[in-house]
Amino acid sequence: MTSKLLLSVKPYFADQIFDGTKTAELRRRISIYVKNQEVLIYVTTPVRQLRGGFRIEQVWSGPPETVWEKVSDKAGVTKGDFDAYYEGVKTAYALKITDVWEYDEPFGLESLRDMFEDFVIPQSWRYLKTNESQVLQRPSG
Repeated sequence: MTSKLLLSVKPYFADQIFDGTKTAELRRRISIYVKNQEVLIYVTTPVRQLRGGFRIEQVWSGPPETVWEKVSDKAGVTKGDFDAYYEGVKTAYALKITDVWEYDEPFGLESLRDMFEDFVIPQSWRYLKTNESQVLQRPSG
């Protein structure tokens, strides 16, 4: 089984994911082999918490215009913001979000660094290390 992904997400977009209004996460770069993988969401400054996660149902990739046609009503951004984000990029990526969940008590950055001495917040995304993945489980129930 492949390791979980850790995504850094701005607070505004994280809130949209957790309230169900954003069902596609935009990325300039990501592996196309992440379908069905579990994702953990680290909410960036000023929140600085590991808040929850989701499963990737599908990965859309292609020229930005093609991806926009698939996600315009799912991405939580305007066409202008979408175009600005993908400016100069030939291939856009979007992750179809499903099965969203939250921790009862999110993990703050300091507690993550206490648990894992070399814990690194990714600029965009990274795979979790095995020990991180084992500890940072989705809550049962």
